[in-house]
Amino acid sequence: MMIRFLFAFVCLMSLPCLAQEQEATDTPAEKLKKMQAVEGRLPEDTVTSFARRVVDSTEAPWRTIGRVNVGGRAHCSGALVGQALVLTAAHCLYSKPAERMVVPAILHFVAGYSKGEYQAHSRVKAYYVPPKFDGGRGETIENQPFDWALLELADPIGKTLGFIPLHENLRAQEKAKQKPPTLNSPIVLTAGYPGDRAHVLSLEENCRILRPLFGGHVLITDCVAIKGDSGGPILQKVADGYVIVGVLTAATKVGHKVASMGTSALAFRDKLKERSGQ
Repeated sequence: MMIRFLFAFVCLMSLPCLAQEQEATDTPAEKLKKMQAVEGRLPEDTVTSFARRVVDSTEAPWRTIGRVNVGGRAHCSGALVGQALVLTAAHCLYSKPAERMVVPAILHFVAGYSKGEYQAHSRVKAYYVPPKFDGGRGETIENQPFDWALLELADPIGKTLGFIPLHENLRAQEKAKQKPPTLNSPIVLTAGYPGDRAHVLSLEENCRILRPLFGGHVLITDCVAIKGDSGGPILQKVADGYVIVGVLTAATKVGHKVASMGTSALAFRDKLKERSGQ
């Protein structure tokens, strides 16, 4: 199977307040029509998030997912994975104009964000990115196993909001073509703040893991990914809630079908345990 990668990263400007108010009442068809009017002519197969389910960001576990705001100019998605730790994508922290990683001081995590309101907020005082991640290398497949980051928050907001655990039994693969051996089901979902609805949390549900790469450290799924989704969790439903199996990193295509890529929890679980003192 031939795979063609079309990476979509997430430097997004905030949407105007008027758009926030309108999006609550417009139907998906109306929203797409307005996009076409504004942008001129968009292809009929334009990828949007309008079919996604919007969830209540005051409820668990959705209140533990939020926006990673970068300097007030761009955003990614992220999820609490500890009392003061947030999982997101490493490329969200790389400034292409400056050709370097951003300083922690311009990063803010807004948990349970919805239309200007939120459940908690914290500045980021430090972060960890794998040494092998190279932002200057750009959108390459070689970066994918290392495209994750752990943000250390100034305030332990996860103590009150809670956080999402990782899948407990993921194991590295001997053969990259095998499906992840410890997942009982390939069905997953993603959660994030896509650019076309950047002010509400929405879910891309009933996706499938199509194929792992790099011994299971990178996952290809048929979830649709849009700018702004990067850094959001790839989740799996279990008996007592949800667990994280990866972090969303890029949009891609498998053949002619829209797909996405993510870094598996195999890549960051040991560092998370170390950072959280487990």
